[in-house]
Amino acid sequence: MTDDNGSLTLSAPSSRTLSDHVADELRRAILTDRLKPGQRIVEREIAEAMDTSRGPVRDGLKLLENEGLVVRYPHRGTFVARLTERDAEEIYSLRVALETLAAEYAIRYATDEQLDELDALVQAMATKVEQGYTEYDSTDLDLVFHRTLCRISGHKRVISAWENLNPQLRMLLLSHRTHDPADFREKGVQWHSRLVAALRQRDMRVARNVIIEHLAASFEGALLAVPDHKRSTG
Repeated sequence: MTDDNGSLTLSAPSSRTLSDHVADELRRAILTDRLKPGQRIVEREIAEAMDTSRGPVRDGLKLLENEGLVVRYPHRGTFVARLTERDAEEIYSLRVALETLAAEYAIRYATDEQLDELDALVQAMATKVEQGYTEYDSTDLDLVFHRTLCRISGHKRVISAWENLNPQLRMLLLSHRTHDPADFREKGVQWHSRLVAALRQRDMRVARNVIIEHLAASFEGALLAVPDHKRSTG
């Protein structure tokens, strides 16, 4: 994605539509911090880098705007989004609601085989903790676990809403992973393991409490990466 001079480089499109390809490339650059919060995205430069016209770039940016990863200002241009403390509050309050509902439906409808999928992900987390856990490993496995929880719930609207939230959530998680205390990822394994156990026991009270405890701790960590929160507490 970057050349020897540190310039942003983007690959040429394959069989997917040009606008989807542009969105994928820019999304990856944003979520891996190669495009920084607040950085301006110039359509002409992206079009030249990807050897395409500005139309697909404009359409790709619209997709990212719908995901909340970029913002457009009239007469100023398009910029990588900066998530605020209010954004973090909204993301996590919605996440608690969605995942609590997902747990409720998983308790009703998920099979033992589907719960085995969650157990396998918890084991993968535990292995990563032992081997060394990058912020990208941590974020990816965490999101796969919670996406799987939503999927096995069978609640189509929960799944759709969670997927819509996912890009901003990933941005927020990646931003705060570098601030995680040393034992946070070990606690993450414990939280996820306790949640799977509660789902197997069909115990919604325990499942709800684990989700709230886990996401409250994650939210507090996320606030460390939010600029306006730093200013208000500094």
